[in-house]
Amino acid sequence: MMNVAITGSGGFIGSHLVKRLKMFGHRVAPLQHYLFTQDGVDCLTQALVGCHAVINLAGAPINRRWTDAYKKELVESRVMTTRKLVEAVNRLHEPPEVMISASAVGYYGPSSGCHGEQDAPEADSFLAELCVAWEKEAGLVNGSVRLVLTRFGVVLSPDGGALPEMMRPARFGVMASAGNPDHLFSWVALEDLVDALVFIMGREGISGPVNITAPERTSNREFYRAAAEHFHTRLSIHIPDAVLRLLMGEASQVITGGRCALPETLMREGFQFQYPDILTFFNKAFSVSS
Repeated sequence: MMNVAITGSGGFIGSHLVKRLKMFGHRVAPLQHYLFTQDGVDCLTQALVGCHAVINLAGAPINRRWTDAYKKELVESRVMTTRKLVEAVNRLHEPPEVMISASAVGYYGPSSGCHGEQDAPEADSFLAELCVAWEKEAGLVNGSVRLVLTRFGVVLSPDGGALPEMMRPARFGVMASAGNPDHLFSWVALEDLVDALVFIMGREGISGPVNITAPERTSNREFYRAAAEHFHTRLSIHIPDAVLRLLMGEASQVITGGRCALPETLMREGFQFQYPDILTFFNKAFSVSS
């Protein structure tokens, strides 16, 4: 049994992770937002005393229009929160054994292939620059702490995140697709993501960057085909990139960019995915939720 401190414990991913950790008998210490709004880190440091693991999931939602003000919020909610968390961890006389800090596959550039965990970040991209700055702050943690930088793919779940809105037209017989059909993109089922975080926490040999994505290489075409097959849609419409840019601005690159990353470490370490491919995801996840 471990004492686990979590930032972002009330969020979409964090709330599911808390339930999973408790199911395995771990004790959870939510690191509340107010701890990061204070000038110093004394209270935050005290909240970390006795913790064996720290999981950093803090961050404002990425899937909304990026105004200049919201870009600042995206940076502060990730980079500044991580900076304070690391400062607090580094003050502890007995630091945690492991710190898992979230990042995203937005670290990598668009590619016709899939990126490995040692590939370089994309140049000249706000999303990549955000991930690099986020990971850099985490990298300043005490060298005695095992640091894992988990790069999430698009998180899919029938009961939260972006997917329910994306699939809403499908319930009326219409499949609305977006992005270049041939672009690859990386996703991960919420249940696999949560299980992977617990798996990583318990594996002392895992450190450094870890892609948390499904092992299947999935294109936009394959994703929407699987969705259409599951929902038995009769009509398909494609939303042009120009319309997405008009609606979402720069944030539309999350949908149109086509980033793909392979879960090299998880596959090497023998992690078992419940949802290894997109057909399995739609057939299993939606049948459970319905």
